[in-house]
Amino acid sequence: MSNFVKATIVSLLLASAFSSQASENNITVQASVDPTVSLTLADGSALPSTVTMQYQAGVGLVAYKNNVKLWSNDATKNLQINLGAIPKLTDQNGANPIELAVSLNGVALSTTASTFTAASLFPGGVNTNGSSPLPLVISQKTFAPVTTAGNYSGLVNIVVTQATSGN
Repeated sequence: MSNFVKATIVSLLLASAFSSQASENNITVQASVDPTVSLTLADGSALPSTVTMQYQAGVGLVAYKNNVKLWSNDATKNLQINLGAIPKLTDQNGANPIELAVSLNGVALSTTASTFTAASLFPGGVNTNGSSPLPLVISQKTFAPVTTAGNYSGLVNIVVTQATSGN
C-alpha cells in the first residue's frame, strides 16, 4: 500500500507541475558602446531619443535646453564634437524645412569638429562624475514664425570622439 500511496503522490505532483500556467516575457536590450567617450544627461541617464520643441504662434519654436555631461576614459585627451549632418525639421511630406542650431556649453556645433579641451572638461581628472554639467541647446536657426502648418520632425546627430593624441 505504501508503494501505491507514493506512486499516487508522485503522479499528483507531476500532474500539477505540467498543468501550471506560465507567462514568459522576452525583452530585447540594446546598447551602443564606445569605451572611450559618451554623452549623457547631467544626471548620468541616457539622452532622450525624442524631444518636443514647443511652437508659439507668431514667434517660432521654443528652444530645447538641457544640461548634459561628457564622459571619457582619458583625462589627457581632448574631445572633438560635431554634428553628423545639418539638423533640420521637415513636415510629414519631407517639405518645408526648418533649420536648427545646436550649441554645447555656448559653442555652436557644426559638421566641422569643435575641440573641447580635457583640462576644461575634467579639471579634476576623469572620475565617476563625468564633466561638469554643460548646457545643450537645440533651437530654430533663424528665429521666426513658421508659415506652414503640420507635424515636423528631424534628426540631430551629435558625434563625440576622443582626440587620438594628447591636448
